[in-house]
Amino acid sequence: MRRRIRDSLLRSRDGRERLWKIWWLCGIPVAWMTSALLMTGEAARVAGHPSVADWLDVSRILLYALWAQLAWQCAHNVSTKIWSPVSRCALSAGLVLMVLL
Repeated sequence: MRRRIRDSLLRSRDGRERLWKIWWLCGIPVAWMTSALLMTGEAARVAGHPSVADWLDVSRILLYALWAQLAWQCAHNVSTKIWSPVSRCALSAGLVLMVLL
């Protein structure tokens, strides 16, 4: 199982993995983690720990950026070509939202 995950990540780094696998199988856990980092960062800010919150925000943006890079690399690897520009627009919008939140 670990070998299959590692192979999939290596293929995605080279842009050889199918987009749906990176988008859904990796994207859902990344969304959960970024949401948790966002909520924890806001709780730390409210509790009076702004430096901890800032580090959590940086971690959240980096996590999203790593996943977005893999998805961007695999955006061309789709069966219906319309999904390539749609996914890249969604990835760009997501990065803007990550920075603004």
